Amino acid sequence: MKHHLFQRPAAAGLAVLVGFSLCAAPIALAQLKKAPSPEGTWDFKTAELNDKCTISGEMTIGETGSGDTRRFTCRFKAVQACTGGSIRKISTEQSCTLTQAGPKVTIISKVERIVATEPPELMKGMDRRYFPDNFYVSINTRGDEMEGMFESQGEAPVKFRRKGELIS
Repeated sequence: MKHHLFQRPAAAGLAVLVGFSLCAAPIALAQLKKAPSPEGTWDFKTAELNDKCTISGEMTIGETGSGDTRRFTCRFKAVQACTGGSIRKISTEQSCTLTQAGPKVTIISKVERIVATEPPELMKGMDRRYFPDNFYVSINTRGDEMEGMFESQGEAPVKFRRKGELIS
């Protein structure tokens, strides 16, 4: 009889352990799932900056390396549109490098050229006055949006939305 008594608590304990493992497995798998790649084409737009301007545009991102920190290159066209002050619009072309560590994405840019300004007389010297547009965002688990902060001469929240089909 003693032999069976010892087996029952062990069997019950084993059943509880197996049950717990089955419940915890989806949580552990979700935590280990790799963050989606930002590779692809994105539209972005900032909230209004202090100077009554927004920055919006389209960015194309391509992967150049892998590992714990994924690396990418990118290019984008951005338009700074303002409702106050003397500047109405500045159109730029920029190149960038992007690093990804988990869901965190850092985009550091370089102004390649100022395409146009409104009014046009502001064009002269704008290449020395316009600072690169940098972004510090997180990609969501679906891989279709990135949100975070825009930083340049000012700061504002920014949201990226993936264009077209998702890339796995």
